[in-house]
Amino acid sequence: MESLQDIARQIYQKTGVMTSSKDVEKILSAAAATPHFWEIITLSQKPFSVVAEIIELLRQKNLLEVKKNGNIKFNSKGLEYLNGFKIAPKRIYTCYACEGRGIDLSKLEDLIKKFDQVTENRPKAISDYDQGFVTTQTVVSRIALMAERGDLEGKKLLVLGDDDLVSIAAGLSGMPTEIIVMEIDDRLVQYINDVANEYNLPIKAMKYDFRDKLPEEYVGYFDTFITDPPETIEALEISIGRGISALSKVGCAGYFGLTLIEASLEKWNVFQQILASKFKVVVTDIIHDFNHYVNWDYLLKTVGKDYTFVQVEPKLNWYRSSMYRVETLKDSKGIENEYKPCELYVDEEALIYKGKKA
Repeated sequence: MESLQDIARQIYQKTGVMTSSKDVEKILSAAAATPHFWEIITLSQKPFSVVAEIIELLRQKNLLEVKKNGNIKFNSKGLEYLNGFKIAPKRIYTCYACEGRGIDLSKLEDLIKKFDQVTENRPKAISDYDQGFVTTQTVVSRIALMAERGDLEGKKLLVLGDDDLVSIAAGLSGMPTEIIVMEIDDRLVQYINDVANEYNLPIKAMKYDFRDKLPEEYVGYFDTFITDPPETIEALEISIGRGISALSKVGCAGYFGLTLIEASLEKWNVFQQILASKFKVVVTDIIHDFNHYVNWDYLLKTVGKDYTFVQVEPKLNWYRSSMYRVETLKDSKGIENEYKPCELYVDEEALIYKGKKA
């Protein structure tokens, strides 16, 4: 019987993503719980490329079958393999009402309805900027989280990139005194400003690429920032570094999402060292699966694997990220306020990564 460590070694050689026997075990446990590939990713919380290659390897080894509809099913040989390592189907106890966020949205039902009405004609997500926006429940949960932590009411809020339209929800809540949106997509800049004017919201959106230096008037200006950054190490460092540079003093806060789908724990470790050692901020919260994303139209056209079980429309909001909150200390600092070139979207863990060129 091939060991889990042997499989992990083969997957690392194939993907370039560090993979352990525990990673393999968690993916097998998730696959035993659901036949749907995209839900296996959600349940295992391992990088997309690792999950896809493990499923394909098990198919090649005749441990599971892929049905015509893309469903994945362990055969008798596969079930025997699972039993040999005492791997049981993943158990799920997530709270249905709050979707695991620990936030009661019943007091914000009016905001949820208003946000949906106001943003009914929002721009669609496009692949040019790796867009994919979150659910309404996620947006309003972000508002609730920032408010509960004392980071929203009476505060100046910076939104770095806003295809999620968090700025509009924050404006509709009536809590922040000022909201500045820095967004690279001209469509969103125009849309947010139009909505702000129509509903008299304290929002100003401007064209901005976070590789560019911050406008000088906004360095050290804000109480709070929120962003949903690309997940290469370079992009994470620069986008969060810009946010920290924009904060005004000790005790200010930054919020951002980070997946385990395009960011392995190895990447989390590197980035957490940057947060602690370079930026000298403290991580106060990491809320698992806080952000749930609406399935975007261009997913199957751009995803880096063409296996049959991958080329299936997702049946659930499978793409999720953990919410980080960081807080500034007296020695906290962002990055130098100058242009910073970087690779935004593609590394070995990205959904769109197609492998190394021969």
